[in-house]
Amino acid sequence: MKSLVVYVTHKGNTRRVADEIGEVLGKHGPAEVIPADEAPPVIGPDVDLLVVGGPTEGHGMTPEQRAYLDRLVGESIRGRRVAAFDTRLKWPRLLSGSAADAAAERLANLGARVVEPHGSFLVSTAPELLPGELDRARDWAANIARDVVAVPA
Repeated sequence: MKSLVVYVTHKGNTRRVADEIGEVLGKHGPAEVIPADEAPPVIGPDVDLLVVGGPTEGHGMTPEQRAYLDRLVGESIRGRRVAAFDTRLKWPRLLSGSAADAAAERLANLGARVVEPHGSFLVSTAPELLPGELDRARDWAANIARDVVAVPA
């Protein structure tokens, strides 16, 4: 299974989560972790799983994450499995919103097959990842990998 993890980060927390996700996915095949502003607009046919993540801002995605999804060529992900994650404050989802939910919806609208559930990894107002969140990210990635490997495209 080849994976591509595309992320946006402002304070480094989302990059840390993306790196952990990439490390776990790398146990199942090649995995590349890349910032959204360097990510290709066309996802190659050899990529089995695209993971997109970013911090939650203003109840949704950052402008950089929206810009990446705007330039992503839908034909290159149509029918392909994708997953979405975010970093957000430890508030009720109703108050914080979720970049992962918004990204997953955009990816689904492009025809991708969204792997559930979306991942949300919590930060403090410092902002720093809360204790145990990197472990949660690794578990989330392992579950996604297991599902993708178990159910071939």
